[in-house]
Amino acid sequence: MFFTLNINNGAKSKIRNFLGQVVAKKVFIKSYGCQMNVYDSARIADVLAVEGYKTTKQAKDADLVVLNTCHIREKAVDKIYSELGRLKSIKKPGALIAVGGCVAQAEGVEISHRAPSVDFVFGPQNYHKLPSLVARAIAQTGKKNKHQSIIETDFPAESKFEFLPKITKSSSSAFLTIQEGCDKFCTFCGVPYTRGAEFSRLLEDVLKEASILVNTGAKEITLLGQNVNAYHGCKGGLAQLIQDLAKIDGLERIRYTTSHPNDFDSELIKAHTDIPKLMPFLHLPVQSGSERILKSMNRRHTIRDYLKLIEILRNARPDISFSSDFIVGYPGETDDDFAATIS
Repeated sequence: MFFTLNINNGAKSKIRNFLGQVVAKKVFIKSYGCQMNVYDSARIADVLAVEGYKTTKQAKDADLVVLNTCHIREKAVDKIYSELGRLKSIKKPGALIAVGGCVAQAEGVEISHRAPSVDFVFGPQNYHKLPSLVARAIAQTGKKNKHQSIIETDFPAESKFEFLPKITKSSSSAFLTIQEGCDKFCTFCGVPYTRGAEFSRLLEDVLKEASILVNTGAKEITLLGQNVNAYHGCKGGLAQLIQDLAKIDGLERIRYTTSHPNDFDSELIKAHTDIPKLMPFLHLPVQSGSERILKSMNRRHTIRDYLKLIEILRNARPDISFSSDFIVGYPGETDDDFAATIS
């Protein structure tokens, strides 16, 4: 016996919305560390949205929990293991736990041993592979001999940016990664090992994404890179990119971070004079005021170099403000070295 049920369009819309809420998968993403991880987490959400995942602010409600991690400090690493222990007790049945970012890149196997509740681990260059990683993890959950985490930490030949979905919304102030990795090998830093060698996105790709960000609500864009002023995605470097970005209608403010003192050229300095949309602010890490410690850090600049650059930038843009990074208690540092930094 068959029945026909007539439903008006309004009711149909409500039913569709209800069913969408019922079947929608939820993802909880927690980001640690720098602005680049904030950008990466937003793009992770974009990748998973294509797979039907909607973000949630509660880990206990999620079908997938992603910790996007930072490896720059030991305390940050300790926090990850503490958080994984907490998640194990609150996650709902069948939910997946994933660890991404720099801790995942550096300690993938260790995570698998110490936190068997983790379903898969992926490095910062592999989050475009999330759909296949999720599928593999789901397939693995049904196996009796489970559990060993899936680990995806190889540096792929292809750029992840080529496989990311189109951005559909942005806040008024948006991050935009233009450069990753570092070739400096400062002795205190793991970036060359977790993010790889320096890589710059092509000028046209950056401009395209910036236009999308502006069209979806951004008024201010902060350009990101582990060594952002080493950007070489076009012949004119970062200065040329900023000049082209300034031509985008609707974009009101441009910033960039983080810079290395050895990678400033005259054109970038001139951009601070000539481009009103480039904000009068610069984050420029010095790390130490001791020449001996700087050498030990493999920083390859002197205090005189640093102070001279500050002077040149102030002459180019008198209202410019600076922030910096300092490391104190560095191995081998003496009271005299510390006093040099304070001075």
